[in-house]
Amino acid sequence: MAKRGRPAGANSEQTKAKILNAARLEFAGNGYDGASITSIAGNVGIAPSAIYYYFQSKEKLYTEVFKQTSTAIWDSVTPAEEAKTLLEAMANLLENSRKIATDLPSFSDFLASLPIEARMHPEFSDLLQQRADHQDRTFRRLACIGIESGEIDFLSEDEATELIRSIVMGWFFERHFRQEEIPKSAESILAMFEHLLNSR
Repeated sequence: MAKRGRPAGANSEQTKAKILNAARLEFAGNGYDGASITSIAGNVGIAPSAIYYYFQSKEKLYTEVFKQTSTAIWDSVTPAEEAKTLLEAMANLLENSRKIATDLPSFSDFLASLPIEARMHPEFSDLLQQRADHQDRTFRRLACIGIESGEIDFLSEDEATELIRSIVMGWFFERHFRQEEIPKSAESILAMFEHLLNSR
């Protein structure tokens, strides 16, 4: 039987990481209401009380999972400083997004469910703003690259940001809800940006 409280002799950071990984899978698969602290603890090999040693409540655990997951996702798809064209930056974003969906499906599943969870649980409404902040940073960076390169200099920065947000998030959610990518969808997006690059 797992002991109560912090596991004896356990590495604190390693245990926290295991809890967060197990919790992400649980929240992504069952939603916030359906997620079980007992199940999370069992998958880590600790007592449920140990979860509360590291995270004071289920709500705080969910919030921490969001922070870790959103940072990992958006850092991986935000364009590098050396990206010179919007076409190059979009190709990297789509490739990295595909890799995350394949290698870390619970990350995408968890983040995709946040708007629904926030609607059902107002205590998570601030997480929607944090989500928007991550998006704004990424899509505004893409917009600036495209304007500076001349690919979409016919748009203002705000207009370009919202155009890119609509394209990327539409592609992401269609792939997420279908559980597979629409054939040629990413290639079509890149073909459009290639046309804009060649039309400068």
